[in-house]
Amino acid sequence: MVRSYLPILVSLIIFFISLYVNSLVQVWADRNSPGWIPALPDIGHRLLPYWTYFQINNYYLLTSFVLVIIRYIFQRDIRLIVFRRWLFIQAILFFMRSISIYVTSLSVPLPGCNTTATGSPPVEAFYIMFLIHETCGDVLFSGHTVTLTLCALAWTTYSKGEEYYPIRWLWNKYKKNNQEIKRGKPGWFYPKLDANGDPLSFYLTTILVWICTIIGYLFIIATRFHYTVDVFLGFLLSQLTWKTYHYYIKTLAERRSIIITRFFLWFEGYGRPSLTAPVSLLTGPTTVNEGTTDDIENSSQVVHPGDASTV
Repeated sequence: MVRSYLPILVSLIIFFISLYVNSLVQVWADRNSPGWIPALPDIGHRLLPYWTYFQINNYYLLTSFVLVIIRYIFQRDIRLIVFRRWLFIQAILFFMRSISIYVTSLSVPLPGCNTTATGSPPVEAFYIMFLIHETCGDVLFSGHTVTLTLCALAWTTYSKGEEYYPIRWLWNKYKKNNQEIKRGKPGWFYPKLDANGDPLSFYLTTILVWICTIIGYLFIIATRFHYTVDVFLGFLLSQLTWKTYHYYIKTLAERRSIIITRFFLWFEGYGRPSLTAPVSLLTGPTTVNEGTTDDIENSSQVVHPGDASTV
């Protein structure tokens, strides 16, 4: 049981390290920013009316982050799987952003922006991590967009309509109907699933989630928190990194002779999967070779981090 929580612990550590590094580099980038240069021409700024309440972006981001946690924290079968990947991919993108905002300084898009991170950079990084202090010159690309996009991708990739179960449970209680809740047919309320049981199509909730995410993008641009290109690249890099990681973990068995792959085999709880085993993003390989670990005797006893039996 303890071992099943080690990957999520590693993800948390890497996530907070990346968040601190990104916050530290934000301070350096802000102090190198050419504040005397006017904001660059931007189509998004031209099309959207200027909204001065830029704090809406922090509230929107925190709400999205908390909603994803609430969405999966009670889903015992896959919650560890979702959270460890979600945090790990965010960490990768924060490291990428740290490089991006440091190597090139752009003019500040927010009119009259005054940084509150005026102290020692190592100390200010902690204030920025918890949204207490703010910087102005960390522009390309948008960290808020990254988090919003990954929150939406978590819903799109892993949800199968389970969020409707509490509503159906309450309805059955109201009707005094003790029937077991079963998954509905693909349609507006449930996605179509592929052969491995992974979501294949959007459904009502994921469509609503993406609409809310796009509204968040518009807030970032309208408040002049970032340039439009910052939002575009944040969205694009988040999508590419998410898709690349999930493609990679589905092909781990083919690459298991590579040293870094051995880490991800452990990180994903795959053991030593068969080269021909179908891989589900939610449950991993459907079969595992016998004798994969010292304490597992057959494939029916394989435990993946996040399985309900380990909690």
